[in-house]
Amino acid sequence: MKISELTAGIVKDYCGISDDNSDDIIEKVLLPAAREYIKGYTGLTAEQCDEHEDLSIACMILVNDMFSQRDYTISMHRQISPTVKTILGMYAVNYL
Repeated sequence: MKISELTAGIVKDYCGISDDNSDDIIEKVLLPAAREYIKGYTGLTAEQCDEHEDLSIACMILVNDMFSQRDYTISMHRQISPTVKTILGMYAVNYL
């Protein structure tokens, strides 16, 4: 599945989110933020991201993390998911 095809319903099913009132926040805030994170991390365009179906898994993991970790303060030890880091690292073209 392409990142652009992800919907709130698909993300909720994958992440086990049962909150019926979360569709708008997922669709309008979290999915766009996760897509932008992926584009920024990898340096790929939206069209290039759609060429790699495993990026949709990384996107859903990011949305789940954004949904479930809504604390104002964060732990100093909090890091990106190893799964997300590995998937995004495979396609990163913006090495410094």
